[in-house]
Amino acid sequence: MQTFLIFFYILTALLLIAFILFQQGKGSDIGSAFGGGTSNTMFGPNSSLSPLAKITAVLSLIFLTLSFYLTFQARSIDQEIIFKEEITKPKEGIVPDSLPE
Repeated sequence: MQTFLIFFYILTALLLIAFILFQQGKGSDIGSAFGGGTSNTMFGPNSSLSPLAKITAVLSLIFLTLSFYLTFQARSIDQEIIFKEEITKPKEGIVPDSLPE
């Protein structure tokens, strides 16, 4: 489950980057620099947000929620490190047979 969430998290991050780069900046037209107030919105001048901005907002909300959930999940895992074999220190004065002289 955690692997799927991390995959979905990375996919959301990549989509968020793509949708941010697809958006047109405000005032980027040459006509708007000289006061030519034409509107380039998809659904007319009354729309406050373009569809790309709405999708970006939803993706950012999903990204933020997944960030908090994965962080909380990673902090709540309390697993001890268990060694298969117990490691012991050699006693002083005894040279193990496997070491070359």
